[in-house]
Amino acid sequence: MPYTLFAQKQVIRQLKETLPAQGTDSLQYADALNQLSLLYLPQQLDSSFRYARAGHALSLRLRYHKGIADANMNLGACFTFQHNNKLAYRFYREGLQRYQLLGDSAGICKALYSIGMYYHFQQRNDLALPYMNDAMGIGSRLLHDSAWAPMLANYYMVFESDSTRLDSIQWALGKAREIAGRYHDKRLLTYTGFFLANERLRKGELKPAMQDLLRLASGAEEDGFVYLSVYAYAQLDLYASYYHLPDTLLYRRKMMEAAMEGGYKQLLIRPAAWLYKYYRKQSAAAAAPYADVLCEIVEHQEDMRRQGGEDYMEEFLQEQERKAQRLSSALQQQNLIRESLESRNRNMLVAFFVVGGLLLAGLVVVNYLLLRSTRRSAKRHAELNRSVNEQNKNLKHHDDFKNKLLSILAHDFRLPLGHIINASQLFAREDIRNEEMREISSSIASMATETLHLFENVLRWVKSQLAGFEYVPKPYLLLDLWMEVQEPLAEDIRDKKLELALNIPADLVVHADKEMLQFVNRNLLHNAVKFSPRGSRIMIEGYHEKERLFVSVTNEGGGISAVDIPYVFDYKIVGRYARETGRGAGIALIICKDFVERMGGVITVRSDGKNFTTFEYML
Repeated sequence: MPYTLFAQKQVIRQLKETLPAQGTDSLQYADALNQLSLLYLPQQLDSSFRYARAGHALSLRLRYHKGIADANMNLGACFTFQHNNKLAYRFYREGLQRYQLLGDSAGICKALYSIGMYYHFQQRNDLALPYMNDAMGIGSRLLHDSAWAPMLANYYMVFESDSTRLDSIQWALGKAREIAGRYHDKRLLTYTGFFLANERLRKGELKPAMQDLLRLASGAEEDGFVYLSVYAYAQLDLYASYYHLPDTLLYRRKMMEAAMEGGYKQLLIRPAAWLYKYYRKQSAAAAAPYADVLCEIVEHQEDMRRQGGEDYMEEFLQEQERKAQRLSSALQQQNLIRESLESRNRNMLVAFFVVGGLLLAGLVVVNYLLLRSTRRSAKRHAELNRSVNEQNKNLKHHDDFKNKLLSILAHDFRLPLGHIINASQLFAREDIRNEEMREISSSIASMATETLHLFENVLRWVKSQLAGFEYVPKPYLLLDLWMEVQEPLAEDIRDKKLELALNIPADLVVHADKEMLQFVNRNLLHNAVKFSPRGSRIMIEGYHEKERLFVSVTNEGGGISAVDIPYVFDYKIVGRYARETGRGAGIALIICKDFVERMGGVITVRSDGKNFTTFEYML
């Protein structure tokens, strides 16, 4: 016996053995009946229906709402297998309402996708969509995703023909199989296996798809999942009929045998009618068994419809009776309360006016005193909060300034001073030539100049950070400022044979602090000249757009890699760009960013890493 079938039968046997011990009028007994109905659902429909009715009747008698909701879902599933969709829908709706009252998320998810499946079978996917989406949303938040897996499988079934949802249905099918495999749910693995076969057929793999279905049908029969074997043979019959294969008769007979074994008689109408017509052409005797099956199906359908109607009417009448009792009790209670209040009010009315006047006067005095005290306390607290916030703000500002300054001194002064020391030590060599001495002297002078320039930048920045600094912008002609900036660098520009293009309108005015802005302009041009290859072009542009001033400085050359660009203005990683490429601007760009932001602007950098670099600020 296969392990799955053995385990399934063992669970059913254990539940049956515990039924007498639980008592026939207990909530545990109702839960056991509903669980047996659910276990029998894919194996033996008549047994599932019988346990569902028993669980429903007992839960109604005990007023056990969880048991009623579970029984409603089982009855709805039974009537779905019987193609009695209207009655199934009524039970699903009743189950959903009770789950919502209980706040049972797993039950709500199951009821929602069951109603969505009902509309799908009615070919109303427009109505099925909101229910399936709600079920997907609730199911994704369940603590135990095993309750979500059937929802995912049915989501695939509803929307597998919707070309706009190919990605979502593929994901849902894969997720359902992953969950089923994790919980060793053989029934769900078989169910989703049918959809995988459908996916193979969609790709044109007819023979492998049919082989998969035959394997799944055989496995379902061995595991005792009779309905799944009926489903598999129905799908094989559909493929064989569509592609005009010779095995249609075999599949329909197999489907009919399985359905008769499990009591899924309503599913036999079409195959039984087809087989009856087929064998009627051969002989009446050969067709007689199928005629008997058709008659039995009709009788069984009437019996199931009558029993379902009785169950629903019994539940409806009991619910109406309970509502009437609750309403009558509420009315009686309301009358008693009203009479008691009227009597008490008459006795207390005079006392209320006498005492009320005294209390009102006392409350006015107390309220005035409390209000004055509260206002004083609130004012003191507000002053203290403002003082504390201001001190915290100052401490944070000073701490940030200290961190920036230490980082700058640690990175930007160490390298040039080290070079100067190393170069100075070369003078101690006795074999040094005059030409080498002049070259070393020139190098020391250049590095000392750079260090001095760096020191001046730090001093300007420190001055801007000191308490009491106030930003007072004034109007200046942008072109005049840039003409002033380029003069100190004119010799370097000529030495490197660079072409400097100023594309700035003569009447373009900028409102800023001159020293801060010229510091930014000077350092951006200095970097552009420093990193431009000989004979290349530097472009400086300025323009107004949407009441903001934009200035960009672009130079040709190797550019800045995408890895370094995020750290160009970051003092916490000062020198990273310099260490990796030998071309970093260090503190100057950090101070430039600080000055631009103090003037209410933003500075950015972009580069392709190969041919150009552009620094742009906006004020």
